[in-house]
Amino acid sequence: MTSAKLKHRAKLQEWAARIQDCRSSGLSVRAWCRQEEINAATYYRWERELLALAETEPCSSVPAVRFAELPAPKRVSRNVAERSATLHIGNASLDIYPGCDTEQLKMLVELLRLC
Repeated sequence: MTSAKLKHRAKLQEWAARIQDCRSSGLSVRAWCRQEEINAATYYRWERELLALAETEPCSSVPAVRFAELPAPKRVSRNVAERSATLHIGNASLDIYPGCDTEQLKMLVELLRLC
């Protein structure tokens, strides 16, 4: 890489930080530029260049997406003979099996009452 390209890359990094500072300052661009004694046209030129660069080059800070195959969850098949009770509320019914969590059962009953 040539020294000119290295200098330009350093300027891009410098301006990326400046633009981030401006955007997080809560000030308008013009007010921030006045405060920092920067020409607003220069600010906008660097912003345009950085935005154009972001559109053409993939973002190196975002890792590539990877997919992993996960095992299928174990399906619990319930035999009708195993259930302890069936609760009917209106048109809805709820089969209750041994080991049912009482808090979950309370929540399900409340939901059935809303039906």
